[in-house]
Amino acid sequence: MLKTVELSRAKKTKGIAVTYRAGTGEKYGTCPTTCKMNCSGKGTEKIDADYLDALLDAKPAKGVSFTYSHFDPNVFGWGKKLKEGKTVINFSTESPAAAAASIYNGVPSVLVVREDYWQGRKTQSAPFDTKIVRCPAEIRDISCADCGNGDPLCARLDRNFIIGFTAHGPSKRKAADLTVKGGCYADAGNCRIWWDDTANGAQPDETDGEKLLRFVKGLPPRSIVRHHVAGDIGAE
Repeated sequence: MLKTVELSRAKKTKGIAVTYRAGTGEKYGTCPTTCKMNCSGKGTEKIDADYLDALLDAKPAKGVSFTYSHFDPNVFGWGKKLKEGKTVINFSTESPAAAAASIYNGVPSVLVVREDYWQGRKTQSAPFDTKIVRCPAEIRDISCADCGNGDPLCARLDRNFIIGFTAHGPSKRKAADLTVKGGCYADAGNCRIWWDDTANGAQPDETDGEKLLRFVKGLPPRSIVRHHVAGDIGAE
């Protein structure tokens, strides 16, 4: 199930297009069961190959698009499909070492960190001579639309740094604790409402990939899209 929003009003994504993805009747249905933040007991261990191909092609004319996945790019093979001119998929990792290894292997990565991680800094060191750069929206009052002067950091494929997000939301302690399952930010607040609505909504007689391509094709040139604010590339 896919929900599309042409112009987001959420603080972090204000002014850009976004989507939400869920399984039928189960919001975690497209997420990997192995995701540390997924404590639902639901999910999948299969990639939706058709959706993945559509996602990579779902970039607006002269615009940019990006998203995140908790599916390991090496195990599931999606890392080899990343190319300039297509949607950038960031590997959501669980440690600086894993994030740095992903960058080393040519797959952009992001990482969730504790509230006290930054110690007043905008960057921190990581293995393999990489660095972790704090999401600019946590430092300044901007949204993804303003990040990088219209070229969001998360939409840059060939980058040599990790992007760090400070754990937030009611379950932020769980999100930053590798020993505890749970902590998904999307399972709280307005995001949860949108995600639940996606899982329980009706969808035309088309696949998620078909709906996504139709949506992006109708966006104005130079649009910015953040794909599945909640949800992932898994198959039900």
